This record gives sequence, structure tokens and C-alpha cells, in this order.
Amino acid sequence: MAYSVKSVLTVFLASTGPALGVRDVLRDLSAAGLVAPFVWVDDAGVTPGGARIPAVETACGADTTVVLQDVLASRRVDVVRLCVIVPGARGTDPVRVESERALADLLSSNSGGARLVRLRTVLRRPGDTPSDSVAVALAGWHNLLVAPEDSRGPGMGHESLTETTDPVDVGRHAAPVIAGIVGLWTDAEHAPFDEQPVLPGSTLRVVRSFYRRLDTSHAEHELRTHLLDFGGQLPLPRDAGTAVVYADDVPAATRTMAQALWVKHRHLLQGERVSAPPAGAPRLVKFTDALTMFFSFLVAVLRNAPAQWAARVGHRASAAVASAAQSTLFGSAQGARRVVVRGVDADGRRVGWSEYEAASRQIGAALDGATNTPQSAAPDLSSLWRDYARAALTLADAAERSPGLPTIQVGAHRAVLRSASDIVPGPDDEFTDIPGVVSATLNVHAAEAPDLLGIRDFQARLRELEQDPTIGLDARRTSAALAGWVGRIRRSFAVTFGSILADGLSAGITEAGMLLERLNAAEAPRDLAEASADQQARMFRQVRIATLGFLAAAIVAGVLAWQELISWWTGGPVIAVCVLVWAGVVAWICQRTQQYLEQLLVEREAASAAAAADRRNLRSALREIENLTAAYRQFLSWNRALGAFLAKPLGVTDHTHAVGRSIEWGMPRHSAVGIGSPEPAQVERVADALRQDMFGVGWLTEAWDAVVGSAGSSLGAAGLDIDRDPTLLAAKAGAGSGSPLDEWSLRFHRGERQASGAALMWERALGELSGPRGDLARELLATIEHRADGAVRRYGIDEFLAGVGQPAAEGFFDPAVFTDTAAMRGLTTVAETASTRTPAGCGLVAVTTQYTEGIAAEDLRTMPSDGHPAAPVDIPQVPDLELRPAEPTHDRADRPAPAPFVAPVADGINF
Repeated sequence: MAYSVKSVLTVFLASTGPALGVRDVLRDLSAAGLVAPFVWVDDAGVTPGGARIPAVETACGADTTVVLQDVLASRRVDVVRLCVIVPGARGTDPVRVESERALADLLSSNSGGARLVRLRTVLRRPGDTPSDSVAVALAGWHNLLVAPEDSRGPGMGHESLTETTDPVDVGRHAAPVIAGIVGLWTDAEHAPFDEQPVLPGSTLRVVRSFYRRLDTSHAEHELRTHLLDFGGQLPLPRDAGTAVVYADDVPAATRTMAQALWVKHRHLLQGERVSAPPAGAPRLVKFTDALTMFFSFLVAVLRNAPAQWAARVGHRASAAVASAAQSTLFGSAQGARRVVVRGVDADGRRVGWSEYEAASRQIGAALDGATNTPQSAAPDLSSLWRDYARAALTLADAAERSPGLPTIQVGAHRAVLRSASDIVPGPDDEFTDIPGVVSATLNVHAAEAPDLLGIRDFQARLRELEQDPTIGLDARRTSAALAGWVGRIRRSFAVTFGSILADGLSAGITEAGMLLERLNAAEAPRDLAEASADQQARMFRQVRIATLGFLAAAIVAGVLAWQELISWWTGGPVIAVCVLVWAGVVAWICQRTQQYLEQLLVEREAASAAAAADRRNLRSALREIENLTAAYRQFLSWNRALGAFLAKPLGVTDHTHAVGRSIEWGMPRHSAVGIGSPEPAQVERVADALRQDMFGVGWLTEAWDAVVGSAGSSLGAAGLDIDRDPTLLAAKAGAGSGSPLDEWSLRFHRGERQASGAALMWERALGELSGPRGDLARELLATIEHRADGAVRRYGIDEFLAGVGQPAAEGFFDPAVFTDTAAMRGLTTVAETASTRTPAGCGLVAVTTQYTEGIAAEDLRTMPSDGHPAAPVDIPQVPDLELRPAEPTHDRADRPAPAPFVAPVADGINF
């Protein structure tokens, strides 16, 4: 259909003869995609009051037999244009006036109130003998005579067409003019007589039309490829006031951004650690307090209850919780501890990083259950991943999107990275150079660049496989290729930030293993009552020995004094000394026992505090393992989506160049189709200039928001909540979980879902070319190829258009069809010009239609019945009156014959 918001139906009514040539040409133009569909009705098939009128509908060069009433009943039509093709030469089959009126009435009454535009186009050449049965003009119609001339453009010289009834010749020149009259050209809203009032009476106009189509599909294809296909290199965004440059030190730029992101969000993934208190210093007590403690202990000794005293003093060192945690931790969770610490399962299989998550969760649950500690909820990492995406986009388009994540600076200028793979490697950056036998053995088909833990595991398995005598060589080659690939991708932002997560996870696993081993190796605290009883037994044994010794000495001294072997003055002091020394020795023994029990309590408190600190740190380490593992899964998912997006931020940029049918021969001068044929260097210059205007700082924001915003709708029922609130996507679980984030990122990574910004960006480019950057469009159209009669000709755009589609100056029609009187009256002058110039991509469609004011049928030159033009009429000169009779006169026979006067034929006024 015509390029219009209206729904238009174009109906032709014609008879056989020259009109068939018009139909054939219109069909060819339809096959070339130049004219809209139309319906052709044969005059012979129209009967007044006929219920079903047969017709042929032509679309894209194909004819379909239809019934006109069915067409009207099945479509909503706003405008119906009825064009009757009237052959004006004698010997042709005329269109019956009754058929014209009947068809017009049918269309008016059956088109659902659509506006009916009645057009009659008369085909007549100079020298044609007019048919007596043809009504040249009918009242109530636009009566139009197709000018029998051919010209390249308005106001230019023309070729007068000679008389003929050959349908091919008539159709070749008349069909393009009729297409312009009835608004049949595609991509051009040009129907000059839709709003033109019908002239009164049986008047007609002489009309001509010019058409130009500039096809730039090939140039657009090349430009689109250069403009939107970055080839892995990101464009330099435009910044108002300052220039944006490429950062040459890629590792420094990615490391700076990764560290800034980690510093901002590390509190979400790292827990606090506690240190065991230092060894207890000797407690300072007062002398009176020391005596009180000694005598209380001495009383306890005398009562044979030092254990109760020790338990009363050591209430601070209860080991019930520690014992429960110890037995729980190294009882039921022994298998999990074995996995975490040793990294190899019972079958000797190397455990992957993902299995530490389940082991740490099991041990953590055991710890929480033993200590009656409620389990803490997993942290919400959505802010981390939103900032991760913003940081990656900032490295690509130099727009600061989040506080704490500034743009990279090179001197005083903002900087971006040159390649998308330096930010987040995409699907094309995966390592796939794996021999089939190695891939089948390890069940590894590709390695993703940001998956450092997966790469490390792959390298370790390759090292084990290198010892195999069968595939060891392939394993070594794969390992070498993998090492080279890792060296190339390690500088990217994704790999740099991934190494922070991977190192944190590895450190957490190592710390948890060390703490578990230390807790397992720690001796169980000895029961305080048992230790006190043992020490009490030793103390009583020592006291008994001392008592017996001093008692024996006192008895000996008493016996000697009683036997008067020594005097009582000597024996008495000896007995007193024995008693005092015994008391001192017993006090010393009791003091040592008290010191031992005090030291036991201090050591017990220190061990309990150290174990508590280890358990608390173990719980923090296990929670970090859980959080970092979950974060690493999300990290892999976001990298899959971001890598695929940055590789093709505008989506599929491969624009299929649809090569239409070209017209090699047959087009008249007034209608032409040209093809823009710029040089590759011109296309590249235009693309570079457009990039500077279109890709400003932050140009990726809109495209990325559109990708994330459409994630929910692409997942169907699984993404209903995300469709309502796209921010929920960042909180979903990551790779391997089957979550909406995992599913969406995998689809994006595989190319099943893509960004859709290419069409929008191309529309902006076309807007720039048709608006403020029209100079770039002219550079694309510097050379235009036009095929005329099989020969290729090259023009500039102005020469090719020849004024078509622009306001034209006054001109003149070929006066061969006008009478001399009409020519002298100036009726050959162009009265009105309707010009349309419509952009079609980078090209355009231009149509100009010119017509005279209303003239009568008598103003058209007629032919006598013999078919030859009438001879020029001689107008004799009026002789001068003789004012002086005296002058000699001549006889009539001698008088020279007057020269005949022939009215000159010229455009405009005749002089």
C-alpha cells in the first residue's frame, strides 16, 4: 500500500488495447516493489446492477482472481481511488460510460463510507485520430490527459511522443505517470488529486508526472555493518567538553575498579574474627584475702572436701557447652569435615568447589545446634550485582553510575577500555581447544573465562591426566594451551574481581580446615572433681609422711627427756620445734595444692576461651564459605549475561541485504530508479562520524536496562515476579541452581535471547542522516548508479533527481496536443505542481506531478478523417493603402504574391 496512515484501495477500469500495456507495466513495477497493490477490472465484466464483478488483484507482481464485492466486504478502506483508463485514438476499444458510472456507484455504495476519488486518464498521442465514441471528459470526474512527452525533470527539455497504439510503447510512458496520479508509488504519500476539487463541467487537465527512487539498501547495509558491528572494539563515547580516551593500562584499570567494588561490598561476604584472650596474669590479692583463702582451703582439707572447694572456685570454667559442641562436631559431621579439610572424598575423587558449600552448611548447622544459636539468614547480594553490572558498563562507556565506583581517569580525561573482552569475556572468548579424548575423559567441553575455580580444577585434573600413558600427551598440550589462554584473559575486570572471590573462598576453606583440625586435636578438658581428688590424695599422702616424720621426732625427743637422757629444757623445745615445723610443712603442702588447683582453673579458662574463639571463628569461616560460594554462583550467571551483552550490546547487527528486482530496461526518462554506490572509505568515514554523535557517555544504560527489564517476560511463568519487579533478578540464586537468574543468563549466553537496541540505534542514525547530519547522507549519495536501457550511468544526486521532488518553476507542456488558439492563450503553461519527497532509509522517493488549469475538449488538436494533419492555414497579408496616388502602380499580374503567414508554435505567448 502507499506510504500512508490511510487504508487505500486503488481500482482500475479499462478495456483491451493500449490499456493492457499500462497494466503490464504496472505489474512489472509491482514485481519490483515500486507500486502498491491494485485491482484491475475489465470493462467487459461490468454490467449495470451486476451482483459480482470479476477482477484481478495484483500484488508483488502476482495476479489473483477476485470478486470486487468480496474485496470491498473483507477490508476496511478509508479511500477508494477509481481510475478509468480511456484510450483516445480511433480504432481502440473504448470504455463504456455506463461501465464507468456503474462501477463508481458500486464503489461508493459498497465501500463502507470510504471517500471515492474518481479519475479518468485519457491516453492520446499527437497525430492520433480521435475516436468518435470516446467521451474525453465527464462531469464530476477528474478528467486528465496524459501529456504525450518524455522529459528527465520539470523545466527541462522534452521529447514529443509520436502517434502509436502499441500497448508496449503506450504503457511504458503512461503507466509511471498514472502511478503518480493515483498515488500508487510505494513509500511516497503522493496523491495530488485526493484533495483537489473536481473542475466544473466537462473540462480536463493535461498532466505529467516525474518519479525518482534512490535505493540505498546496499549502502545502508554497509553503513549499518560499520556503525553497529563493533567487531569486539567498543566505540569511544562522546563527552561534552572533554574527550574520552582509551585506557592503555588495562590491568591497572580493571584492578582499580575491582578493588573499589570489593571495598564497597566486602562487608556482605566477610565476617568478623575474634582472638583468644591472652594467658591469664597472676592475680594480685591482699594479704588478708590470701590468709582467708588459705584457711578456708585448710578447713576444706581438714573436712576432706577440697574438690568441693575447687568446684566452687572454678564455676567460671564450665565445659558443658564445649563438650557438647566437640562431640557433635566430630561425631555426626565427621564426613563433612573430612571433605572440607582434605579436599578428597572417600573414593579418592577430587572434590569441586561447589561441594564445599554443602559441607560448610552441614558443619555450621551442627555448631548452631550444639550452641543453641539461631541460624542467620543469607545476605542479600542484590546491591553487589547491580553495582557489578554498573562497574562493567562504566568501563565501557565512561558514565559514573554508582557512588564509590568512579570512572577510569587518564590524566584529565575519562577513559574506557578498548575491548569488551577486557571487561567481561563473552561466549566467543571461552576456551574450547580441548581434544575429544580429553574432553570425554574429564567431561569438560569448554572453560568460561571468569570461572577461575573451574579453571583451577580443570588444570589440576589435567595434571593428573598427564601421567596417563595413553592420553598424557594430549593432556599436556591442552594444559599448555590453557595456560596461554589464562594469561590472555586474566587482565579482564571479570577475572580480576572473580579472583578476589576465589581467593576469599580458598582462604575461608583453608581457615575452616585449620580450625577444625585444631579443635579436633585439642585434648578434652579433664574433669575438675577428678583432678581435685587426685591432687587431694597426693596432698594427704605428703601430709601423712610429714606427720609421721615429725611425730616420730617429737616422740623420740619426749622419750629421751622422760628417760632423762636429755633435759626437758632440751626436749621440750625440740618437741615444740617439731610441732611448728610440722605445721609449716603441712601449710606449705596445702599451699602448693591450692596453687595447683588455681593454675588448673586458669589453664581451663584459657583453653575454654581459645576453643570458644576457634568455634566462633569457624562459624564465621563456614558462613563465609556459604556466602562466597553462593556469590560465586551468582557471579558466573551475571558474567554470562554481561559477557554476551557487551559482545553485542545492540543485539544482532547482521542486517540481511534484501536484493530486490532491478529494472534494467524500459523505464522512460521521467521515471528512474537509482542505486547509491559509495566507496568503502566513504561508508567508513560516515560511520565514524555518526558514532561520535550517537554514542555519548552512558550510551549502554538504556540498552542494558531494556535487557534486564525484559528478563521476566522471556522466562514465562517462572519470571512473573521478575516481570513485575526486575530488581528481584539480582537476588536470585546463581549458576547451577535452576533459578530464573540461572535460566535467563544461560539463554543469553547461548544466544537464545539478545539485546534489541540495534533497530532503535539504526533509527537514530537515519534520523541524524535525514536531519542535522544531512551532509553525511550526501557523502553516501555522492555516486548514484542508474540503469537505462541496459546501460549503467553514474550521476551525482542533484543530476539524478533533476529537480524531481522539489518546488518547480513554471514550465510548459508540449503544445502538440493543443490547438494553436489554446497555445496562444497560454493554456500550455503549468498551472500547479505537487511535489513529494519522502525519505526511504538513507535514500528517498521523490514524485512531482504537474498539470494545467482546466481546458475544454475543443482546445485539443484534432485530426481530419483521413488521418493526416491539417495543412497550415495561410493568412494573406493585408495590402498597404495607397496614400500617394501619384506613385506608379503595377498590374495585378505583375504584382508579387503575398507570403503566407503561419502561426509559430512556441511555449507561452506567440508573437
